[in-house]
Amino acid sequence: MSGPIVRNYKGGSIVYFEKDKAEDIFVLQKGRVVLTYTNINGVELKEDVKLGEFFGVKSAIGRYPREETAQVIGAATVLVFKVPEFEKFVSDKTHLIIKMLKVFSSQLRQVHRQVREILGQGEAKNPAFELMNVAEVFYKNGNFEHAAYAFEKYIQHYPDGMYIDRAKQLIDLARKKTPFPLTIQELVYKPEPGSQTGKLQEMLKTMAVPASSTTSSVDPNSILSQYDKASTLMNAGKYADAIALFKMVSERTDSVTQEEEQFVENSLFYMGKSSFKSKDYPSAISHFSNFIKRYPKGLLLKENLYHLALATEASGDKEKAKQLFQKVTQMPPMDDSISEDAKSKLKGGR
Repeated sequence: MSGPIVRNYKGGSIVYFEKDKAEDIFVLQKGRVVLTYTNINGVELKEDVKLGEFFGVKSAIGRYPREETAQVIGAATVLVFKVPEFEKFVSDKTHLIIKMLKVFSSQLRQVHRQVREILGQGEAKNPAFELMNVAEVFYKNGNFEHAAYAFEKYIQHYPDGMYIDRAKQLIDLARKKTPFPLTIQELVYKPEPGSQTGKLQEMLKTMAVPASSTTSSVDPNSILSQYDKASTLMNAGKYADAIALFKMVSERTDSVTQEEEQFVENSLFYMGKSSFKSKDYPSAISHFSNFIKRYPKGLLLKENLYHLALATEASGDKEKAKQLFQKVTQMPPMDDSISEDAKSKLKGGR
């Protein structure tokens, strides 16, 4: 076994894209790498990899496609492990294993908490109902791809289930990206005939009650809770309510973790995006401009500038919008989807 190799990346390079086949595990030695991913609410988030930190671990070990895009900002040097090399490297380093387990456990609890908050429910009822309910929440929020996937899993695992006809009806509509039908009755919990608790329900119950008494409940006034609720409102098209909540988050000064600081920063951008979606272009321009003043090196700076150009164009100032789109194309990375969209705008393609 030869061991890890050193790989150098130029600014704007992509280490890997979301959905790429996962074979390597990386360690950031020098520079900056940002992970971009979409949370359960459909909101795009960005997270910095810390120096000396592993990334790409879960997908490589689990042998499933990447869940995020890893992009180099500036320039970076990373160590690259193959899975067997990584397993041998950590086999006698208990502290690294424990650290990774803590991170993964925290991520699982966060996903579970977001699911329960979206559903607006307390204790889990049964796996079949949970799966249908998750699918329908995704569908109602316009997340058609995730909804179709969840319906597909229900049909696969519960071919004789209580909601099988409903699932088959809704999966076809979701795949066609048809809005959730207003004529369909509200999903009602019905115990599956002969159903037992099952591993999924036990897992949900276990995750719902953390071992530590200090984390037994989620503070509804926390930055994370308010941000998630605002994101859910935005995805549901309730833009005025979302803007009000994002505004509260953007004004918070009690952030402790890097994640909370990022949510405070992101909130100003999503205030602009919610205003843009509601066609309040003057407000959108104001929010996007404030983001640039407040976070001139923010992780969402390029996307923010692109949306500022869109709002400026929609307000009727075509010339200024053109200048902004031009600036977007000059920001690294030069070959990402935002640059391509800006180029298309300059060509009059959209």
